[in-house]
Amino acid sequence: MQSNMTARDAETLIQAVRERILTLFPDGAGTYELIYAARFRRLISEYAQDRPRGVVIAFPQGRI
Repeated sequence: MQSNMTARDAETLIQAVRERILTLFPDGAGTYELIYAARFRRLISEYAQDRPRGVVIAFPQGRI
């Protein structure tokens, strides 16, 4: 929530987290889907950007 992570980067991170959880808890796929999957989807939709946040300031033309 505090970064400029894109939705694609967030989905990649979530996939890695899911794989790690299933490595630690092989029978935990159902629990993951029940508890975490919906929360992660909500966080992506609320906070991840399609492009990194930032401000572009244009320099006035004709001045050096």
